[in-house]
Amino acid sequence: MAGVQSIEQLQAMLRAHGVRTAYVKALAPKQDNEKNQIVLGGGLEGAVNLFPARILPRAASQSVAKSKSSAGQPKLEAQIDLDWLDDHGRRWPAPGTRIIDYFQYPEIRLSGFLGRCASPPDALRRDRQALYGQRWLILGTAGDGRVVGVVLTERDDPLARAMPGLPHLSRRSILRVLTVDAAAGSDPAELLHQEMAAIVRAGWHWSRINRGGVIQPFSGAQGGGYTLEALLGVAANGEKAPDRHGFEIKSFSGSRISLMTPTPDLGFQGERPFREFMHRYGHAARKGDGSLRFTGLYRVGAPNSSTGYELSVRGYDRQTDTFDDASRVAVELTDPVDGSLIAGWSLEKLANCWNAKHASALYIAFDSREGAAGAEYCYNARWLIGRGTDVWRLLRAIDAGVVFHDPAHTLYADGRPKVRPQWRINASSLAAAMSRLYADCSVVTV
Repeated sequence: MAGVQSIEQLQAMLRAHGVRTAYVKALAPKQDNEKNQIVLGGGLEGAVNLFPARILPRAASQSVAKSKSSAGQPKLEAQIDLDWLDDHGRRWPAPGTRIIDYFQYPEIRLSGFLGRCASPPDALRRDRQALYGQRWLILGTAGDGRVVGVVLTERDDPLARAMPGLPHLSRRSILRVLTVDAAAGSDPAELLHQEMAAIVRAGWHWSRINRGGVIQPFSGAQGGGYTLEALLGVAANGEKAPDRHGFEIKSFSGSRISLMTPTPDLGFQGERPFREFMHRYGHAARKGDGSLRFTGLYRVGAPNSSTGYELSVRGYDRQTDTFDDASRVAVELTDPVDGSLIAGWSLEKLANCWNAKHASALYIAFDSREGAAGAEYCYNARWLIGRGTDVWRLLRAIDAGVVFHDPAHTLYADGRPKVRPQWRINASSLAAAMSRLYADCSVVTV
């Protein structure tokens, strides 16, 4: 095979594996370091959240070799399921691949992508790279949730000598974006803007859901979100990749926006059965139906007015804006009377949950009404876009009280549980919240 000739051929290769958005980096003439690692950016934000990953804390950094290094800061490691694609489109798993956050520099690096792989790209070997000239790394999430990678070289692939101009992921990112189903060089945000503008201008839309490409009427509380996804061509409960053009689409109504629902993995609730937790900390429902509830707004800096329980971010120093060793960082809900830990979320738990939210997101409000054939929705002519996030931004937002815990747990009289460990923001302060959660934020209007 004569290598990859054109950008259209590359897009077809990626499309065959279900990739919708790919991220591109021109590799340095010399490998980024002696460990056969590739630098992907200056921090977790905007890189780890691009791909499905399993995030694990690592030992605290002990390096003081670099002038900007900060010993004692936490490091995270994201394990990703990577397959290298060869010239024939065959996949070769690279099971040791991970993304390491060197918080102290700050820098994130792709590592372990050669070892234990039966047919890794030879051009990525540090002692072989001089043979290949200009090299390009392309990564994207396939339809099965695995990451697929392609390496193009000046020696073997004509495209490597004529790569078209591609937009940067964000103004802070070294990665560029290739939208697989659009002309090369298209800005994903602009493509999304055009599609969203058409939906907004069309007015009211009947409630629907995309089930594997089949559009069906939908009735239920999630209709606003499912309808918008269907209008954008996104299947419900589908792939792990972002919804559209690399963006997670988040529609909302009401005064509070739910961000995520991680169950505690620490404290009484994290270590005991849910029913046991509810019998100890739940309260009788006001309607007197025999059920137990655990509700209330829990925000750092202010005890809950009913229970007195307090929320805090352990291992974070607000004054110096520094984090402790990763094993000590957690969000905790405590009873100040006896100091007991009611519920806690470890750094690993929060990092993995937040990682599923993806690096770029669009938030848009919607209105609803009852039409002749059921519910209908229309979408606001103003929305917000955020790019670049990570668990450290999330923790800072929790510590600032912008993101809060708003559980709605129920244990019904017949023993049925409803577990809703919601983390939310106020819709009225969405712009302020996004400025903390994302590196780059913008308001878009039609």
